This record gives sequence, C-alpha cells and structure tokens, in this order.
Amino acid sequence: MYLGIDLGTSNSAIYGNSGDALRLFKTAEGTDVLRSAIMLDRRGQMLVGKRAYDQAAFSPENVQQGFKRLMGTSSPIKFPSSDRTMSPEEASAEIIKALLAQAKSAAGDFDVLGAIITIPAAFNQMQSEATMRAASAAGLSKVGLLQEPVAAALASIADSTNKNGQFLVYDLGGGTFDVAIVQSVGGAVNVVAHAGINMLGGRDFDRGIIDTIVRPWLAQNFRLPPNFQADPAYQRILRVAQYRSEITKIALSTQTSDRIFADENQVGVQDLEGNEVYLDIEVSRGDLEALVIPQIDRSIELCRQVILDNGYRPEDIDRVVFIGGPSKMPIVRERVSHQLGIRADLATDPMTAVAMGAAIFAEGRDWSGAASVAKPTRASVETVGAVEFRFDFPARTADSSVRLRVKPGQNVVEGYRVQVSGADGWTSGQVTIDGPTSINDIPVPKTGANEFRIDVLDGNGANVPDAGASITVLRTGSNAGGIPATKTIAVKVLEGVGTSGRNGLLPLVLKGTLLPTRGTLPLRAAKDLRAGDGNHIDFDLYEQADGVTDPEVSLGIGMFRIKSTDLERGDIIRRGDEIKCLWEMSDSNILTCKLEVPAVSRIFDSGHMYVPTAGEQNFEGDEGTGLATAMVDMATSDLSSLQEVLGDLSPEEADELAERIERQRAVLSGSWEADSKRSVAEEARMIRQEIAKVRNRPEFTSHRLMERLEGLQALFEHNASDLADEKTATRFQRLLSHAAEAITRGTPESFGDAEASLDEARAIVIPLIHESPTFIVSFYEHMRDSRDLAIDKTLHDRLVQDGLRAMKNSDIEKLRSAAVDMRDNLIAVRMGGEAAELAGLMRY
Repeated sequence: MYLGIDLGTSNSAIYGNSGDALRLFKTAEGTDVLRSAIMLDRRGQMLVGKRAYDQAAFSPENVQQGFKRLMGTSSPIKFPSSDRTMSPEEASAEIIKALLAQAKSAAGDFDVLGAIITIPAAFNQMQSEATMRAASAAGLSKVGLLQEPVAAALASIADSTNKNGQFLVYDLGGGTFDVAIVQSVGGAVNVVAHAGINMLGGRDFDRGIIDTIVRPWLAQNFRLPPNFQADPAYQRILRVAQYRSEITKIALSTQTSDRIFADENQVGVQDLEGNEVYLDIEVSRGDLEALVIPQIDRSIELCRQVILDNGYRPEDIDRVVFIGGPSKMPIVRERVSHQLGIRADLATDPMTAVAMGAAIFAEGRDWSGAASVAKPTRASVETVGAVEFRFDFPARTADSSVRLRVKPGQNVVEGYRVQVSGADGWTSGQVTIDGPTSINDIPVPKTGANEFRIDVLDGNGANVPDAGASITVLRTGSNAGGIPATKTIAVKVLEGVGTSGRNGLLPLVLKGTLLPTRGTLPLRAAKDLRAGDGNHIDFDLYEQADGVTDPEVSLGIGMFRIKSTDLERGDIIRRGDEIKCLWEMSDSNILTCKLEVPAVSRIFDSGHMYVPTAGEQNFEGDEGTGLATAMVDMATSDLSSLQEVLGDLSPEEADELAERIERQRAVLSGSWEADSKRSVAEEARMIRQEIAKVRNRPEFTSHRLMERLEGLQALFEHNASDLADEKTATRFQRLLSHAAEAITRGTPESFGDAEASLDEARAIVIPLIHESPTFIVSFYEHMRDSRDLAIDKTLHDRLVQDGLRAMKNSDIEKLRSAAVDMRDNLIAVRMGGEAAELAGLMRY
C-alpha cells in the first residue's frame, strides 16, 4: 500500500493507494480528518485526535495543537500535569502514528511500500528536515515530501473529467498560505509558479478573535492585570478562549452568529476582585469577516502578484481550487473568486484533497533505492524469433486511451498484421504492418492495471508464435510532472576587491528549478587556512528572497565549517584556491552538499545543510519573547537607518513599514504562546527584507553608497585613527574622496568606481579596528547583549564571564576571543554593516 499523508496544523488526513483504487482512511469516530491535537493527562496517558481536542474545554493547558507551525524550532511542547515536554517533531510523529494506526485498523495490516507527507510550499529547509525526522520517528522508512499545492492539483485533476487546463491552487490552512499556478496536459500536472506566507492561516484568525473581541470583553467585564496574558495564573483564560474561538469561527461558516461561551467551572479563574471569570460573547459573521479581511486581502495580493509576474491574466486561469479548512469560510471563497475574477472550483474537497494527491504521487514513485524516483511513464517490449517486433506504449497514463507504436524488425516482410485485445473484449481489429505503425485510441477503461494482448498474424491469418506480447498500462487519475524548488538557496560569499569587501549571496539552487537536480558550484577560498592555525573557512547557506542580496536579513539554513584541525599536517588552503561545492537537491527539497578542495586533495562531506537541532530557535516563554523582540528591534534599526539615508524620498513606504513594525510590537505585547512569537519574528524578518529591497533600488544607489562612505569614515575616526600611520590615513582619506567624487558623477560606471574605492578603504580600516581596544570592547558588548539569539545559552553565559575577566585583566586578546566565540554561537548576528564578519568564500 502506498500512503499519502496530509500532516496539517489543525487537521490531518491519510489516503491509501493500492494502484487500482484510492481509499480515504477515516478516524475511529468516522470523520474524514484527524484533529492534530495531543493530550497528556497527569498519569501520562496520551490522547490523540478529536478525543484530545475535546478535552481542551476542561484541561486546555494539557492539550497541545498547532505545533506544525513550530517545526524547525526547539520550542518545547509542554504538558504541565504530567510534567512532560515534546519537541514539535515528536508531537508531529504522534499524529503520523495515529494516522497509520487508523489506516491499518480500516485495511488490516499491510506493508508501506512508500509514503508521501505534504508540506506547505512556504516551508523552509529546517521545517522540511524536521518533517522527515518526524516521519522516521513514526516508523516510516520509505518516505518523501511533496508541496501541498502540487498534491492538491493532482487530486483536483484526478477527480475531473477534463484533464487539461490551468488553474490556481489557493491553499489556506490552519498555519500557512500557499498559492500556485498549475498546468495540466492530459493529466500530467506541472507547477508553473508558486509562493507562500509561512505564518498566515486559521490560527491567526483565532488569535485575531481573541485580541480584538475576547480581550476587550474581558477587560470590560472583569478586573484583570494589564498584561494578564503573560501571567501563568491567568493563561488558562486564553487557552479556553482559544478553543471556544475556533469553534465559533467554524460555526460562522454556516450560521450568521454564534457565542464564545465557557462557564465559570470551565474557565476556573478569579479576577483581582475575586469574581469568577466566564466567557459569554456574541460574535456575528460580520465581526469575524471584518477581522480576517486584511489577511485575506494579503493572500489575494500575493495571488495577483504570482499571476502577473508569470505573464498570465485572470482570464487565462480556468478555476480557483480551494484547499484547507479556513478556505471553506464564505468570505474567503466569495472575495477571492470575485477580486481575482476567476471561477471558484467547489467540487474538490478542501479537507482531504491534499492527502489524496499525496497518495497518487506516492504510487507513482519507485521506492527501491535509497531515495524514491519517478516511475517511468513509457515502456517497450521487444520480441525475438522468426520475426521481430518492438512495441512502444505508455506504461502510465491519466488519459482514457493510449497509442501503441509498432516497429517491425528487418526480417519482417509485407503482409504481417497486428491485433490488440483488451481484457474486457475490446479489440483493435487486424492492422496491417508495412513499416512503423501506430495503433491509436486503445481504450484504458479502468483505474489501475489494464492488461492487453498483442497478437501477430502472418499473411494467411495464422498466429505467429513468440512474435506477440502481453503489456500492462496503468491508468492513474493524474501524475506529477515537474516539482519545482520552493526557495532560492544561496551561498554567502565575499564581494568586492582586496582582502576585505562586503558580504553577498551567490545562488546555488534557483527557485522554480525542476527537481530532482544536482550541480557543481565553483568557489574560491577568501582567506588562508593552515593546519593547526586555529582558523576556519565557513560555507554558509541562506534562503534568498527575490531582490535581497544581504545575508544579514536572510534566513540562515545551514553552515558547514572546514577547521584547521580538519587538515593534515603541512596542508594549506590559500586565498584564491578553488573549492568546489558538489550539491544535490531531491524532489523532497532536501539538499546535500560536499566540498571538494583540490589544493589538499580532500572532499568534505557536509551532509544535509541545515542548522543543527541544537541551533534551532526557541520561541517559548521569556526566551521566545526576547528573540522576537530582538528581531523587531533590528527591523526598527534598519528602518531608522533607511530614513536617515533617504530622508523624505519615500515617505509613504517608510510610514507603511513603520506601521507594520508597530503592529508586530502590539502583537508581541499580547503574545502568550510560542506560535505568535514566531509569527512576529517571521514578519520582522520579512519587513527587514522589504527595507533592504528599498535600499537597493537603482534610484537610491548614490544614497546607499554615501551611507557606506560615512559609515567607513565613522568607523575609522572612532576606532582606527589612533592606530593608522600618516601614510595609511592619507591613503584611506584619498580613497573616500575618490569615492565621494564618483558618487557625485552619478553614472553606473562611476558608481562601480565608488564601490571599488570603498572596498579598498574597508580593506584598510578593518585590520586596524580588529586591533583597537575600543572596538573590541564595543564588539564584546554587542555580543554580550545578544543572548536572545544565542544557540547555546549556557555557553554564552560562560563566554560573557570569560570576557569580564579579560577586561578586568586588560587582556584584549582573550576579550576578542570571547567575543568571537559568542558571535559564532549566535543564530543571527546583530552587528552588520562594515563590521560584519566576512564570508570565507568568494566567487570563482
């Protein structure tokens, strides 16, 4: 049995595919979907699914949901009564186990020939890797990943009589939003374009109800602390409200009003005056729609962008396919279809289509190797005997008929005929073979295996022994064509001239590249590395957003370090030596890399290029608040810098960005769960990328270069002027003067000259400031204050103490060492600009 698993934020589903039939495996309660909920009671007994979800009415602190949105982080999933915690992937593994159990309960024990788990197109590399680990923990060994829009498209086409067309998959789930333009030709599905928002879904709608309706009602009716959501004594109120708000949200899809209700016994909390807290709030559909329209419009705008960016018009799209529970809301279907001007497809089941499509995809894979590959779609049979024939035919098809190509051998003379017969009594009749011949419109009547007999007859009508053949054509509802890479993956490289330049990103795998794929990226070492010198060369990977070239505002997804201790005695990697990156990305979006260094005749196998589990971010509690606050602060700093550089050149955009930042601060001030804090951090990173895009516009080149010039000047004056001799200082100032003059000329060529001069100036100042006690103290203080971004908090605290002792002893070398080690322990480095650590690699 092949399996398709939709591991959802709110609901999950599982389909089986025997090759001949698809089957939805229902839950023990008879429902199509399993609630993605887990409960652990005080005795450690576990409930999964609806039984766990229903307990949120009575014991909400011991029921956990939405952990899919924390995949790829180290945020703990806590169950207070049993004093147990799980990681997000461990919790996800329990959901997968429950799905497998319900499948085997319905179909009996069976071998899993292969399983596909769907993931949002917006998932990053760390989330994908965590999903694979969850599948392994659940006992699945033959498993792959598939983007949800592709799975949805496969299901939609399989259920449609028209196997041709172009449509838009609008996938709004509990946690994420994906959009894809999908093209189908004869049932072969290809993704033309796709995009997504990682933290936009039904749980955000629930949070909107709590923040906008529930909390004001509580403040009006009870006396609670101003920040009661951060007080553990009052968090039960919000957990009960979250459960009841989701129920109301779902109810408002079919009725015009509902009540968020929980009595005093369910809430179980008193306010500051000793009054029993309860919930009894009437919510209309209009109230809910007013809350969700901004988020829906954000998704619609992304749909428009994807359509226009890829050369389409709305009239080119046949229909919108809605996927995910929140997409069932009337306001979503009406507004999306109306504003885009594209007909809505209401036939596809939004709750189970993704699992169905995954099962179709799973059956179309060959799982015999270490990684699954697509089964061949064409086959051929050759006969050897008195006469020889070759028969070419589709091995797999989504069409209702196929064509057989007959090629006679050289020993076949005129007069031979071929007849094709189906198991249902159909026959092609005798077709004369006078050379290569096609027999068209052979019916493939049923899903699954269709058997045919090919008979060869001579001129007298007698059957020719050993010249015929039996063939099998497997009819599928649909099949996947190209699976595109969902993100551009790039390497951090040193740009510019000399030994100091600036950091940039060099694409390794471009978004939209059809998978699987592999390649070689030639790079060069940007610095020397000798055996035993204590140095290292880092190979850093980032997800690169369109129009963003700065690693500092991009999502780091992995780092591999070649250390001096990795080299043999006498080995030297010199600056400029070639370092080849041999990479491969599977169609599960899993990237593996090897680094080949000819100078030392070594290949370093980096394996999966992801942030290790120990380096994943924790958004729970104070640590999560600190991390999200740090990200918002960085966005604020970036915007302030942008406004200083551009002045009033872009006031509207600056105001909009400022509003977005303040909105995230407001969300953070009311955040009480890891999910919302991660959402704030994600949005802050996206805002930083938008700021970077504005800064990098061609019309702002002179302002950007002048900002860099002034930054170098300030860096020199504050940290290096006392250390530079007269000749060095004069050369530095001459380079800045040359850059300023080139900027004033304002041509593309002069801007290039300015960039080169600034790179040379940086090459002068950076070695000087690394010797400056003032700078090293400032660097240490930056790193000391970055604890929220530290991977290992205990290590960070120890290094802070090491630095304090070094300052007390006036030991600048040990202070520098402590600061560098703290920097290497950070998930993201706050100190950017000219003082950022430079990449260890550069373009070839």
